[in-house]
Formats: sequence, structure tokens, C-alpha cells
Amino acid sequence: MKTKYIYYLIAALLVAVVAYPIVYASVSNYSLATNPFFCAPLIPCQKQPPGIINCIPSCTVVIMDSSFSPGTVNVTQGSTITWLNEDAFAHTATAFNTSAFNSFLIPAGRSYSYTVPNSISPGSYYYYCSVHPFMIGLVNVLPNSTQS
Repeated sequence: MKTKYIYYLIAALLVAVVAYPIVYASVSNYSLATNPFFCAPLIPCQKQPPGIINCIPSCTVVIMDSSFSPGTVNVTQGSTITWLNEDAFAHTATAFNTSAFNSFLIPAGRSYSYTVPNSISPGSYYYYCSVHPFMIGLVNVLPNSTQS
């Protein structure tokens, strides 16, 4: 009979551990559109991905070791970004503002290309892998007048 209560206690603790980040995020006025780097007590903070590349007129972001490299891409309207998956499993490149861009599932060894349309306003667009949400990158869309 006591083992039954121990199992209930373990199950309750597991539910609390899983639910904690969700509850913390919704209570703390957390906004993915302005700050996608989740940070909560007992959970390590995510960091800005390393590396910057200017993508005029095209560039490649390599997906390897569950990260985007380079982590930040500077583009202008009309530039083409190619995500090349050199990892052992599938990933995506999904903008937090999903009206910006959303790739299909990119299998290992394959790529996905996106040409920045004129309808995308200059600004910063964080993106992530929908399969592995801890993978975060940044696309900075610059005004076309910065093109040399």
C-alpha cells in the first residue's frame, strides 16, 4: 500500500518538473517575439548563437551539432539564405514570427533555401528548429540602401 503512494508522489514530481517551465513562462509575461531566449530558475538560459555573416546576395547557414552556424545572418530583400543540414537528424528553420519564413523538415544531408521577399520589413527575425526549440538563430533584414 505504501508503494502505491510512493508512485503517486514520483508521478506528481515528474508532472511538476515538466509543467514548471510552461507555467513560469506564461506567468512572467514572456514574449517569444521580442526575446526568444528562455530563462527560468533551475533552467539554464539560452544564449545568442555565435558568428555573423553578411548574406548579400546569398549565403549558407550550416546546421551541425544541433546549432546554426553562423548564428546571425545579415540580409537585404532579395538575398537567398540556404540552410544546409550536416547533422545526423532532421531540423527546421522556423521564424518565431511564422509569417516571415517556415521551412519544411530538412533531412540530414539536405538543404532548404529561402529568398527574402520585398514584403519582409527590415528588422530582426529570430528563428528556431521546431524539432529542437533550444536551437535559435537570427536573421537581420537590412534596408536595401545598405547594399554595396
